[in-house]
Order: sequence, then C-alpha cells, then structure tokens
Amino acid sequence: MAAARTTESHFRAAQVLSEAVLHQEIGGRDVMRAQLQHPLDLEGREWVKVQVLPFEAGAHARLMGAFDLLRFDDDPDLVYTEDFVHGHMAANPQALREGSLRSDHLQAAALPVAESAALIARVMEERCGPEHEQPGRRTVA
Repeated sequence: MAAARTTESHFRAAQVLSEAVLHQEIGGRDVMRAQLQHPLDLEGREWVKVQVLPFEAGAHARLMGAFDLLRFDDDPDLVYTEDFVHGHMAANPQALREGSLRSDHLQAAALPVAESAALIARVMEERCGPEHEQPGRRTVA
C-alpha cells in the first residue's frame, strides 16, 4: 500500500490486505500457512505495519484499482497504479494527493495492527489447522 525510505538503511512499509486474501488458498496448506505466518513474523517491527481491511468495510478506496505510494528522502515521491495489462508511475502533485488521500482512507477503514494480526492468526488456525499438525492428516476427536 505505502512505503517510504527514510535513510539508506531504513525502510518503512505500510500494507493493507483485503480479508479475502486470507481465505484464498493458492499452493496448498503449507504455502498458505507460510504466507499467513509472514505478516505475523513482522509484527512489532516499527518499520512495518500490516492491516487487514475486513469484509465489513464495504466499498473502499482500492475498488478503483491497485496502487502504491513510494516516498523517498532525496527523490520525488511516486504513486504506482496498475491494471491487468500494465502499471504506471506518476510523480505529479495531483496523482500524489489522490493516492495519499486514498491511502489514508484505506488505512482508516482497516483494522488496527493488533486486531489485524489476531484475525490473520485466527484464519491461519481455521484454514490450515494447528501448526504441529501434519499436512493431509487431521486428528479425529
């Protein structure tokens, strides 16, 4: 969703994930578990913020298309938009204002970071089973 390089060695990222991606299994249970675990592993790092946009949010700023904001200390800020054919980088002030406003609205509609992590963990448990469970083997109660 948004990223900023604040120094040569320090990078900040803010990502808003649709709740739908938490449920869409691609590559099997092991792949899905690893994909859901990754944002949980980043939790608590000051330079990364992962939020989930819940289904209940309804219409939101990303419905008009995917976009990313790229902010740099020593270079012009950029907004990257894409559709199914190609992507486009823009540095014009109007595009940056629109992207920034859409980003703010999207982050405001998303769950807070801690609630997002709890939702990701819950979905991972429900969809992938307990971590110690062997793939293809379910325990019977």
